[in-house]
Amino acid sequence: MKLLDDGSFRSAGEVGPLVPNEFGVYAIRLRGGATLAEPFFSVRDGRDTRLIYIGQAEKQTLRKRLLGNELRARGNGTFFRSIGAVLGYRPPFGSLAGRARMQNYRFAATDRNTIVNWIDMNLEVSWAVLPQSEVHEAEVALIREHTPLLNLQHNPRALPELALLRAGCRDIAAGLSTSAS
Repeated sequence: MKLLDDGSFRSAGEVGPLVPNEFGVYAIRLRGGATLAEPFFSVRDGRDTRLIYIGQAEKQTLRKRLLGNELRARGNGTFFRSIGAVLGYRPPFGSLAGRARMQNYRFAATDRNTIVNWIDMNLEVSWAVLPQSEVHEAEVALIREHTPLLNLQHNPRALPELALLRAGCRDIAAGLSTSAS
């Protein structure tokens, strides 16, 4: 699979018309010279890779999942919530209060636009089309092998700092706390 070959990555800001309307897996990495807030940048640097996330488009196509949810925040993207939190953004206080699914916090529109601009300028993406029945297994294997910085599930080197940061964002959105760890 050529998913992680250097030549397969494209600037996140330029992939719109290229992302296929098919199922598969995708990888997100920092562009050369791009940085993240601490402690994430130091941890990433210690792993000697620019790869920060691997995801799956199994129930939605790559176009909807990667392009819509993860890079543009038009839906509920796990990566988008993580990168927004890592960049220092927080959801509006109480924005999910009383809702059943508290994990799907969102950022304010101005913050969302700033995060999208940061993604466009600092990240590269790659994808591989797969039969829908193979997507989940491929994603799990890739995460276990490459331990991307911002993957929590299936990652033997998942960062507790990221889990705490995301939990703090959920608490803010639920109206339980005013700050994320």
